[in-house]
Amino acid sequence: MKEDDTEREWLAVIGRSLAFLCLSQADLRDKGLAPQAQLLETLGLSRKEAARLLGTTDRSLTELIYQQRRRKVAKGGCRGKK
Repeated sequence: MKEDDTEREWLAVIGRSLAFLCLSQADLRDKGLAPQAQLLETLGLSRKEAARLLGTTDRSLTELIYQQRRRKVAKGGCRGKK
């Protein structure tokens, strides 16, 4: 393995670790997966990376976020972006 590849892998590990720490600091670890995934995506992780970090699939997260937005609209929330 090249030195650049090794460095890139370590940077990815460090990035995922920092994202996990951000979830803990934001008190989202005991919340549902949808809010956690949204924070991770805001931090720059793809939905696939967020799902891997949260121990689920990207399809599952997509459905959870869709349901959360749908509930918000049903309660009279805004219909715009996040």
